[in-house]
Amino acid sequence: MNVRAEVHSILASGARETFLLALGHRLGTSTRLVFVEDGEEGGDRLRAARACNEMMIVVWSQLWATREPETASGYPDAEFLPVLLEKADAGDARPYLRDALESTLFHLRAPATPARPDEEDPEA
Repeated sequence: MNVRAEVHSILASGARETFLLALGHRLGTSTRLVFVEDGEEGGDRLRAARACNEMMIVVWSQLWATREPETASGYPDAEFLPVLLEKADAGDARPYLRDALESTLFHLRAPATPARPDEEDPEA
């Protein structure tokens, strides 16, 4: 399954909110690299930082629309990733989006961490 199909599938699933929260967080942490990488000029960094900010606004708007569908507006699921790519391309920030998406998808694919033997299940 390609990334576009995987994102669309997650947005249509019960993992939607977790995905959006994780993507927003990971995009924010990935954006830190804008300010520490060598070789970029100040103007290029500012463009990349603005693009990352715009992508985070898209993610948070989508999350808001998920939680408050009657009062907030997001994007149709099929347009969510293309809008993120458009925002990233506006500031040559696709590597930051790619890092955020890859780490978010990796996190969601990982099996749940089993409980430690010393942790009792309060429901048991």
